[in-house]
Amino acid sequence: MACDTSDPGFQILNDDEIVVSVREDVEVEVEEELSADVEVDAGPSASEAFAGLETALKWMERQPECDHLQLLTVKRMRDLAARKRLKTAKQLTLTEMLKKQ
Repeated sequence: MACDTSDPGFQILNDDEIVVSVREDVEVEVEEELSADVEVDAGPSASEAFAGLETALKWMERQPECDHLQLLTVKRMRDLAARKRLKTAKQLTLTEMLKKQ
C-alpha cells in the first residue's frame, strides 16, 4: 500500500472526503440526466408521431403513385411510434381505472 501513495491516481480519503466525492458524482449524474431530458422534450411525443404517421399512411394508401415499399416503410415507422407510446404510457392504479368507468 505504501507504494500506491506516490501514484497521483490513487488517493487515501477520510470519511468526509469520501462523502464529498460521492455527492459530487451524484450531482454530475443528475445534471447529465436533466440535460438528457431537455433533449428528449425538443421533439414531438410518441403519441403525436403515431397520430401523424397514421394520417400520412391513410393519405398514402389513396395515392396511386405510392408503392408497397413506401407504405411498408411508413407502417414500420408508425409501429415504432406505437411501441414507444406504450412504453411511455403511465400505468393507472386500480382506483384510477375504476373512477374512469
